[in-house]
Amino acid sequence: MTRISPTLVRRETQGGSSICCAECGHELTEAGSASHWKDHAALKSEPVAELPGWSASVHPDLVLRQFVCNGCGHLLDSEIALSEDPFLYDVVGG
Repeated sequence: MTRISPTLVRRETQGGSSICCAECGHELTEAGSASHWKDHAALKSEPVAELPGWSASVHPDLVLRQFVCNGCGHLLDSEIALSEDPFLYDVVGG
């Protein structure tokens, strides 16, 4: 396995390689596939204005998205975006 981010690893398989959770090894997607790993993680989305410490003046459509491993529940990534915006697909190395 090769670490590609603090929360993700690339695991070699007989058919190629996969992007997996670094905590438990759960496979999220094949490396290099058209599908991004965020599309296969569990998603928790909350309005930012409802989070502790944020003002009610925050735009109501702003959300905190948390991408969580389906295997172990480990937080893989998070982002703040408008609710209608597509996921922010970062490029992971490896």
